[in-house]
Parts: sequence; structure tokens; C-alpha cells
Amino acid sequence: MDRRHFLCSSIACLVGTGIANSARASVPSGPRFLGARDDLNGRSYATAFDLYGRLSINIPTPGRGHGAAFDAERGQAVMFSRRPGTWMAIIDTGSGALLREVSAAVGRSFNGHGCFCAGHLFVSETLERGSFDGAQAGHGLIGQGVIGVYDPDDAYRRIGEFPSHGLDPHDIRAADGQTLVVANGGLLIDRDAPRVKLNLATMEASLAYFDARDGQLIAHHRLAPQHHQLSIRHLAIAGDGTVAVAMQFEGPSTARPPLVALHRDRHAAPTLLELPDPILASLRNYCGSAAVDAGGQTLAVSSPRGGLTAFVDIASGKSIGTSSLADGCGLAANGSPGGFILSSGLGGVIVCGEASVNHALPGEALARSRWDNHLLALG
Repeated sequence: MDRRHFLCSSIACLVGTGIANSARASVPSGPRFLGARDDLNGRSYATAFDLYGRLSINIPTPGRGHGAAFDAERGQAVMFSRRPGTWMAIIDTGSGALLREVSAAVGRSFNGHGCFCAGHLFVSETLERGSFDGAQAGHGLIGQGVIGVYDPDDAYRRIGEFPSHGLDPHDIRAADGQTLVVANGGLLIDRDAPRVKLNLATMEASLAYFDARDGQLIAHHRLAPQHHQLSIRHLAIAGDGTVAVAMQFEGPSTARPPLVALHRDRHAAPTLLELPDPILASLRNYCGSAAVDAGGQTLAVSSPRGGLTAFVDIASGKSIGTSSLADGCGLAANGSPGGFILSSGLGGVIVCGEASVNHALPGEALARSRWDNHLLALG
């Protein structure tokens, strides 16, 4: 899509957004959820909807989006392009307007995730081949990770970076008001073949904590050697500060390694959870997203490959149920204790939970969209 087409499409969508916002006025307000989707013609959008299936944001994007971040203080959200990405879209969540696009720095690509913390936007990025120089000595491997730092008060200008202390950083979350936690996936990739993993025999994932004020490393945890082919991909933060970890296994499909971990003490090793064998088998060695419910006590982990979402009691680490949805992956807390919404890459969004009966949200746009892997609750 060329730039002119992108801008014209954005204007058309903003007209539609105004109509959607007017329609919302007659119905009680509630939570909204932002996700990346493709329509049936392959056009990509950053779209927000509510539990009535009404759209309040519907902005065309230059390509497929992935994760998003929300800054409630500024009323802005950022949609990140899928790795290896070249753009992020800044959105006014009140008006639904596209504020600006920000391009990746030379020699860096976006990995689909970011978060706001301590007044800045932090973005997981990868250094590309040939991008290192004297100032970046030691960062030159394909897939070597950095965390880009952006200033929301200066048009999201990139003001610096610091090493992620691992390869292929993916999800990044604010563990508290001044601490970041980063999922280093451990994989080497190339822009020319981004889905081909180049280092499966030697990969090493890690969980790293940083001081958001200066980028200094606080704690760094690698998995045990027998689990070196587990890639740490996605994170969620519980009400008590526990970091939930969702992983993907890059080894033999017949193996059944643990795929979920809880990290309660950043100075101790994460605890790998022992999920029941039928659930572990159904996850098919691939966790695509993770979220914690509004009460902060229930973890949901989805597997689009297995069409299964597993629910875990965070306090005990025990399995407490599952929900099924073909290609279901995008997860967000729906505002009710133990409740979530779940989107499908085949189309449709459902309400689910360990004590809920699945039911689909209304709306043709929701049903006739191929949703990407993540959803974000907007306040």
C-alpha cells in the first residue's frame, strides 16, 4: 500500500469512527480492546471494539500488526508491526485518530511489542546484519536484541537504546512503575527468512529485568540447559507482581516440555508449571499469548495451534480449566473476575473463562476478520 492510499484510507476510516462513536452514546460504555486484524481482502487494520461488537478505532496500517501498548495518562496507544517490523502507529484512543507513524531506526527492526514505563515508550528491537559499529560493539549478531527508548512528549523521537542481554527480545512489560521485564526468545533470524530459526542447537532464552530510568540490568535468568530449546515469548503481570511466562518449544514435536512458568522473586529462578498431560499435549508446544484477569488471580495462556486456552490459578500454579477456539490466540481480561476475551485468526471474538460458557461477541467486522496474536484492553 503506498503512502497516499494509506492516508486516504485513514481519513475514510476516521469518518466511520465518528459514526461508531455516535452509536456508542446510546449504549452503556464498557471496556474496549485493541487488536491487529486483516479483513477478507487482506487489508490490515488497527481496530478497537467493545463488548457490543462496535468499532471505535479502525485505522488502516501499512502491513500486518502484532502487539500494542497503552498509555492511559496520554490517552494514546501504539500498534507495533509484526517482526521484523519497520513501523509503529501512534493512535489517539479518544478520537480514534492516527497521530503519526514512526519508522524503525536504521539497522534495527521492531519485534512486535513495547510498553510504557517511567514516562517513556520501550520497544523490543533486533539489530540487523551489518548494523553494528564502534558504538554498538558486541551487538552485531543477527537477532541480537536491544530495547529502543522513545519520548512520547517529543513526537516519539528515539532517544536511545540499551542491550536486552539476549537474542530475539519479544514481549516487554512494566513489572512496576520503574522496572521492565523482557522476554529474550533466544533465536537468530534473518530479515530475508524471518520464520527460519538459525540456531536451534545453541539457542538460549532468558528473562531479564531492567531499571527503566537508566537501562541498567537488575536480574537475568536463563532456563536450565535441558530446556535450552524453549523460547520465552510472552509475559503477563499478576496482581501481586508475579510475572507469568508463556513459551514455545523449538525441539521435537513429540516432546512435552513445560510451556508456562511463574516468576515470583526476580532474584530466584522462575518456577516451571506442571500442567496436566492432556492440556500440555493440546497446547502443541506453542503458547501464543498470555493475560491475567481483572482480579489479578487467573492466568490465561492460549495456543492457536492447539485451539486451546488454559487457565491457571496464579496463587497455586494449578490448572483450573480450558476453553476451545480454533486458532484462538489474542487474549485480554474482559473486566470480570476470571473472565477473558479471545480472538481467532480464522475470525471471531469470544468471551471465555474457567467458569464461563463461551459465547461470541456480535458484529460482522469481528467475525469476518483474521485477528493477529494479541489483544490489549484500553483502560
